[in-house]
Amino acid sequence: MRGMRSQQARTRSDAIAMTKRALKERLRSGEICTGTFLLFLSGGDVVQFFAGLGFDYLIIDMEHGSLDLSRAREMMLVARACGVAPIVRVSEAQYSLVTRALDAGAEGIVLPRVETRAQCQDLVRFARYTPLGERGVTTFGGHNDYRPVADVPGFLAERSRNILLIVQIETRAGLENSDEILSEPGIDGCLIGTGDLSLSLGYPGQVNHPDVIAAAEKIFAKCREKNLLWTIPIRNPDETARWQASGMNMLSLTTDGGLLAAGARLFLSSVRRGPATAATPA
Repeated sequence: MRGMRSQQARTRSDAIAMTKRALKERLRSGEICTGTFLLFLSGGDVVQFFAGLGFDYLIIDMEHGSLDLSRAREMMLVARACGVAPIVRVSEAQYSLVTRALDAGAEGIVLPRVETRAQCQDLVRFARYTPLGERGVTTFGGHNDYRPVADVPGFLAERSRNILLIVQIETRAGLENSDEILSEPGIDGCLIGTGDLSLSLGYPGQVNHPDVIAAAEKIFAKCREKNLLWTIPIRNPDETARWQASGMNMLSLTTDGGLLAAGARLFLSSVRRGPATAATPA
C-alpha cells in the first residue's frame, strides 16, 4: 500500500510538471509573454496580485532591490504556484548567488553588466547541470516544488534545458564585446539595460536617446541572427507597439514602481487644483 501511494504521488507530480510549459519554451515558440521587474514591492501577495493581472513572468531584482533570499524564495514559490515564471536578476556571476536562486525556484537568471565572454561562461557553468555546466544537485527544493523526483537524470536534463539565461548588456564595453558575449553556448537571450547604457554612452537619464536606441537595435539584430531572445525595459505604453513590430515577444513592462507611478499620475491628473467650489443648486 505504501509503495502504491508513493507511485501515485510520483505520477501526480510528473503530470503536473508536464502540463506547465516553461517560459523559455513558450518564448521559443513565438508566444507573446509579458513581465515586469519587482524592485520595490515584495511578498507572496504582491506576486499573486501581478499574477491575477495576467503577467507571464516576474523579474525579482536582487541587484538593485533590498530583497534577501528568504523573501525572494517566498515570492518564487508563490509565482510557481500561480503559473507565473519567476526570474531572478542576481548582482553578479557567483556560484552561490546563481545556484541558490535556481534551487529556490527561479526559472531563469538575468546577469547584469555583462562585458566579457568569461562572465557568460561562469553563468552557464553555475546554472546548468553536467554536461552543460557544473551546478550542484539537490532534488528537494523550490525548483521541483518539493515533489518526489522519480527520474533524477531526466529531471536534471529538463532543468538544464529549460532554465532561461539572459545576459544584460548595458555598457560601452558590453557593446564592443557583444559578438563574443552573444556567441557563448548556453546563453538564451539578451536584455539591454538602457538606464546604465545611456550613462555609459554619455547621455545619463536619456534612455530613449537615438544613440542608445540605435545601440540596442544593433544588439537585437545580432540576437535575431543567433536565434536568441531579446528584451528591453519598456517604460511607456506608447513604446510597446514599436518593439513588438521588431519581433520582440519577451515584453518587459517597466517596474512595479513604474506601474504604481503611472496609475498615481493618471488619478492625480484628474484633480482640479484651486479653491474647492460647491455646485450651485438649480
